[in-house]
Amino acid sequence: MTWIFAYGSLMGDNAMRFYRGTPARLTGYHRSFNHSSTKRWGTPTHPSPILGLSSGGECEGVAFEIPKSDEKDVVRKIERREGQAEFARKKVRIDLRDGTRATALVWVTKPAVQAAPPWSVENGALGDAFRAAHGTVGTGVEYVRTLIHAMERWQITDPTIESLWQALKPHSIPRG
Repeated sequence: MTWIFAYGSLMGDNAMRFYRGTPARLTGYHRSFNHSSTKRWGTPTHPSPILGLSSGGECEGVAFEIPKSDEKDVVRKIERREGQAEFARKKVRIDLRDGTRATALVWVTKPAVQAAPPWSVENGALGDAFRAAHGTVGTGVEYVRTLIHAMERWQITDPTIESLWQALKPHSIPRG
């Protein structure tokens, strides 16, 4: 059996529904909108910010228990989805919500990719980027909604994502 730690949209990914999941905490990394999607959630002209992990802090997420018989297939699918050029697969120690510890696989943002993106929460550019993004899977706003739904399902909190969602919800988008 292998544990996979999910911290972004993978927490609610349809492919993971077949596996037992449990809330968990990863120490030494935090969520960060340090990637952009130019296909799935955005375009080269209007990329959507997406989550990665940056060094420092801690991150609540979901640990999925993958049977050994499915491990290669699941890892291959995640690596294809996450893009090996931007993410590095690592083995890390996680704390499960029941108090036990486990070793899990997680995909961490490569340091060379962690350059500051052109948007930030503070100046409102992050919200503007989500509103402008429309990719093959959905819009940038829908990406944030998938994060919120997954966090609610697993009873995980992240004040940055929650306040971002409050600003992005369709009824709160200013109409021009």
